[in-house]
Amino acid sequence: MAAAGIGNSAGYVPVFDGGNPRLVGGIVEGIISGGVFVYASGATAKVSSGLNSFVSSDIMFLRDASRTQFNGICVQTAGSNTYEAVATRGSFILVANGTVVPGEMVKCDGNNSVLPLGSTADSLAKGPSMAIGRALTAGASGGFCIIDIHG
Repeated sequence: MAAAGIGNSAGYVPVFDGGNPRLVGGIVEGIISGGVFVYASGATAKVSSGLNSFVSSDIMFLRDASRTQFNGICVQTAGSNTYEAVATRGSFILVANGTVVPGEMVKCDGNNSVLPLGSTADSLAKGPSMAIGRALTAGASGGFCIIDIHG
């Protein structure tokens, strides 16, 4: 299992990007390392009905995403209140927390690791809304696996 604020010790490690990387820009709250799972947070009414009301700083990312709050993976280490790119689609080498089986859906655990969606009460209640992707390779707890994410 990874730890809060860390993720894969090698950082952001993409394997496949599906032809084109899918990145979203925003501002980070606090220092966030590359490879860390993030979620979007921020004030209401940042944008209006027109695209001209949107700027990248309207989106704020926080680290250590968990449960249903997962938007993607930080591309590089960023300082507090600086711009960051977040990958929302692609395949990445991630840390496993539990036995990950190829083809099965995974969720994030709040410590920048993935674990099987499984049959826990929260997984059954929230189902696919907790899934962040599917495993392409197997991984044992504390080891690594390739996960195709869909933020």
